[in-house]
Amino acid sequence: MAVTSGILSPKANFEDRLAASLEEMAQTVEHLKGLGYKVVLTSGSFDLIHLGHVKYLTQAREFGDVLAVGVDGDAKIRKRKGDDRPMVPEGERIEMLAYQRPVDLIYLKGDDEERWSLIKAVRPDVLVLTADHSYTEEDQRALLEIVGRIEVLERQASVTTSERIRQMYMHLGDRLGPKLAEVLPGLIDGILKRR
Repeated sequence: MAVTSGILSPKANFEDRLAASLEEMAQTVEHLKGLGYKVVLTSGSFDLIHLGHVKYLTQAREFGDVLAVGVDGDAKIRKRKGDDRPMVPEGERIEMLAYQRPVDLIYLKGDDEERWSLIKAVRPDVLVLTADHSYTEEDQRALLEIVGRIEVLERQASVTTSERIRQMYMHLGDRLGPKLAEVLPGLIDGILKRR
């Protein structure tokens, strides 16, 4: 009989997949490990989810039976990437991840959480990082006291979300420039005549 509910179902089951707290995530993972499941953990922003994200999540999931994903909250992303990010609000990003079949558990990471709090709560069998991660060798040695092993994956897209957004802005200027050149003189004249 096929599983139709819960995190192991092929359905999105967003409410089941989202852990509301680190404690809930730790309890769920502990239960799954008790059933013999190998748990994999990865994290990221997942802003403007694209093919590279889906390929990365699929490869990460192949290291175990259950994939837990930490998602950076809006405030955390703004601190790191600026006020114009994220492009997609956190509620929508975490729900979209629930629809990605490789993803079994989701946790929304706040900007005020202690460093590695999700890693410490999950204590994954495998921690998956991107090749451009910011962990030092010393960090990785310390992490190996918490996690079973660390796997590093290359980025799966030729263009990152940040690069895609930059391209969008650049092309927007190219498209708007001629239109603004047509409209702006009339607007300025209208404003000046009102004075």
